[in-house]
Amino acid sequence: MIGLVDANNFYVSCERVFDPALEGKPVGVMSNNDGCIIARSAEMKAMDIPMGMPSFKLESLRKRGDIYLKSSNYELYGDMSARLCQLLRDTCPAVSPYSIDEMFIYLEAFSNQQCQTLGEWLRRRIRRHLGLPVCVGLAPTHTLAKLANHLAKQATHYQGVCLLTGKDAATTALLKQTPVGSVWGVGRRIAERLAISNINTAWDLREADLRLLRKHFSVVLARTALELRGTPCLQMNALDQPRHRIMTSRSFGQSTGSKTEVHNALRQHAQRSAEKLRQQRSLTRAVMI
Repeated sequence: MIGLVDANNFYVSCERVFDPALEGKPVGVMSNNDGCIIARSAEMKAMDIPMGMPSFKLESLRKRGDIYLKSSNYELYGDMSARLCQLLRDTCPAVSPYSIDEMFIYLEAFSNQQCQTLGEWLRRRIRRHLGLPVCVGLAPTHTLAKLANHLAKQATHYQGVCLLTGKDAATTALLKQTPVGSVWGVGRRIAERLAISNINTAWDLREADLRLLRKHFSVVLARTALELRGTPCLQMNALDQPRHRIMTSRSFGQSTGSKTEVHNALRQHAQRSAEKLRQQRSLTRAVMI
């Protein structure tokens, strides 16, 4: 089994660890120079405040005490991420950090019940020792573990820990409800091309002809389809190796004609890419926008 431990609303959760009065309140973390919103609490998301919203547009809400805005503290977030990684390494056979708030854990020879019990225990331990709320997705492959983690966050009856065997009814239902563009590694352009072939959901991709996927798309997409079937295709070493290319890409929540909003979004994406670059102790030859 492979697990994905993902800290919920990581930047906001880190701020709440050192300012418990923010718990349960709409909180946003701003980019460098307090330009725009780069992280939101669940309460702020419920207010339909989109990611990348310029901070000055929220000033009236802040002054009324309806929301709380915090300047970003990347040193704090990096430290909390390192603590989370170390805690997992102290208790799990193998750990591979994927991003500042996501860590893969590898549980070979563990039974499904042991994985479930460990996931629940880790969730309590992380909350108690670090103050961070996390969700745990467990599955036979990395791609399914990502989807299981998403389900653990969305469906409250899982209580933060979701285990998918890859061949159970829960896996089938999830794949049939998941748009193919939401599958790990499937970008917007690939999703648009897949739609032409009537592949609209994760289940459609899982059931697609692997030979045709390799011929018309790529070997990588065929491997993704295999991962959705429960066949591991991504090795741990592939995650440990420094990336030769780093990309940060997000869509706007709504159409915009504002150069300021575009500028703030570009700044946010550049910051995120720089974090990934520092984590693997690399330098860059070129930057493309």
